Amino acid sequence: MSPRYKITYEYIGKAFTGFQKLKYPVVKLPVQQVLENSLERIHGYKIPVVGSSRTDHGVSAVGQVSHFNVETRKSKGGKEMPLLTPEELTMAINYNVGKDYEKSIRIIKTEIVEDNFHCRFNATSRTYLYRVMGNCGRKQIPLELLERVLPVSPILNIDQMIKASEIFIGTHDFSSFRSAKCSSTKPIRSISHIKIYNLPLPDVFNYNPSLQNISRSTTRYPIGNSEMNEGNQEKTTTTKTTTTTTTTTTTTTTGLQYFGIEIKARAFLHNQVRIMVASLLKVGDGEISIQQLEEIKAKRDRGAAPPTVAAEPLTLLTVSYNDPKVQPSQPILQQSNEND
Repeated sequence: MSPRYKITYEYIGKAFTGFQKLKYPVVKLPVQQVLENSLERIHGYKIPVVGSSRTDHGVSAVGQVSHFNVETRKSKGGKEMPLLTPEELTMAINYNVGKDYEKSIRIIKTEIVEDNFHCRFNATSRTYLYRVMGNCGRKQIPLELLERVLPVSPILNIDQMIKASEIFIGTHDFSSFRSAKCSSTKPIRSISHIKIYNLPLPDVFNYNPSLQNISRSTTRYPIGNSEMNEGNQEKTTTTKTTTTTTTTTTTTTTGLQYFGIEIKARAFLHNQVRIMVASLLKVGDGEISIQQLEEIKAKRDRGAAPPTVAAEPLTLLTVSYNDPKVQPSQPILQQSNEND
């Protein structure tokens, strides 16, 4: 019986035309096609690859999961050869992805799994991270971060965004927060958690201090509840003696708000994460209120929600297979077929 392999891997989204194979030719191949081409070079025949999450064009991953079966391995002359070990297969796939993609995709781990393992249908959660830099214009952001984070001009009210995110927690109808082209017949999805937290400023800010003045206006960094938005911006030094305790706090005042929005669910609708992020950002800049966001959700109309934000700042962090089921936060009329 042919063994089933599970691979965990990372890729840079802008190098590919999404994950899923397409029926028409494209300049940048989809991730699925690149993997299948590599496996064909290794084994001498076409091997279908199944993905756990069908990421869009531009979306990156650091913990994508796929599976495939291998029946045999043949040399170029057609001679039967022994199958590679998981460790050898990891190296072989990376070596055979082709020169156009060798710097854009990397297999992290390969393992043999049970024959009934399905990377997509068995997944109990998928976690995405969207990176944002508030109080920063597109022309001010360092080139190192260009297309890796979303620059947002106004100062954002992180506390309000955190409160607004609670609207999405639990099981709901997300019709207002999916693409008009979404093919899923059921708009019900279950959100496990949404976390909004500070991200450490990249090293480029340490090596070039003048970059710390790129913010559009001066403001204490970060804005928001410090307990909910943990970061590296505040350093506290405590000195203890037998009678006194002295605490000194130093706060970085770059004016920038560099943070991530982490969203976890069993499955998502097409563009759901990016439309939810867009909505939270509109709450953060004061364009819509929390009550208005509630109303947008209740309308179940894509036209009611803000436009979809860019794909490049979004990353698939992990795919898990042992999470408990999310309980509905309110009665719903239909159950979800969460296979998308």
